[in-house]
Amino acid sequence: MKSTALQRCRYARQRWSALRDAKITEIYEGTSEIQRLVIARGETGLR
Repeated sequence: MKSTALQRCRYARQRWSALRDAKITEIYEGTSEIQRLVIARGETGLR
């Protein structure tokens, strides 16, 4: 079965969206982890 140019375009766009969303999630999760470390260090007095 041949795929049309429109199907290939849709697939590429869906793939790009998934990669973009994964990167945004990674950045967001990293920020949360940093906040947890800062709070934990403040509570324990460690540096």
